[in-house]
Amino acid sequence: MNSSAQLGFDALTFRYGLSTPVFASFDYDFDAGATLLLGPNGAGKSTMLALAASVMAPQGGAVRFNGEDVTHRRTRRRLRRVIGWLPQLTYPYPGMLVKEQVAYAGWLKGMNRSDIRERTDEVLDRVDLSTLTDRYVSELSGGELRRVGLAQALVHEPSIVLLDEPTAGLDPVEIAHFGAILSQLSNFSILMLSTHRIADYFEHFDFVTVLSAGRVCFRGTADEFTDGHAGYTDAYIHAIRGVSV
Repeated sequence: MNSSAQLGFDALTFRYGLSTPVFASFDYDFDAGATLLLGPNGAGKSTMLALAASVMAPQGGAVRFNGEDVTHRRTRRRLRRVIGWLPQLTYPYPGMLVKEQVAYAGWLKGMNRSDIRERTDEVLDRVDLSTLTDRYVSELSGGELRRVGLAQALVHEPSIVLLDEPTAGLDPVEIAHFGAILSQLSNFSILMLSTHRIADYFEHFDFVTVLSAGRVCFRGTADEFTDGHAGYTDAYIHAIRGVSV
């Protein structure tokens, strides 16, 4: 993987409304390579990825990209140009064909018309949707719609890709299909995927981070995560019951 991009949080604080902070003075540097992000519901996984993608802004601290604070609107654009972001849900745009929705995502990223056309064809083939380019997005299955979301995240050739529970709610066949596509993805400085389905993805990832209550309770290589444990589940339970690092 290309190791040129660097992304991290410095003393980051974030809360929803007047609630208890999800993160309080949270420091984290994203590993170069592919990281599996694990943790129970409410641990902060989706919030962490949304903050990294600049979809949300922290109340305190900073998001750093290549050493620059990109927390503020005037600097945020530099990060957004290289981020590929797939949230938990992908919505069909009314009246758009598959190729049009993906092309629109490229336009939003500032791509020119010729590059959009070429990259849309390439990325739809990459996510195995080349036979559905002229289908209305609203007619797709859940798994196909999720792959449209992945194509939107990849169309501008990002160096950082963040995927938030991409197979939540999909059936086993669709999950296997998505996993096969994911195994072929490369050329990213940083790839992070949050999931509860450890076994479906574990073999494709170099690193594991486990969050619990907004704190890192494990961070290391995939081998370190499973070392001394009977399996993924045992390692995960041990991590969330352990001491934050």
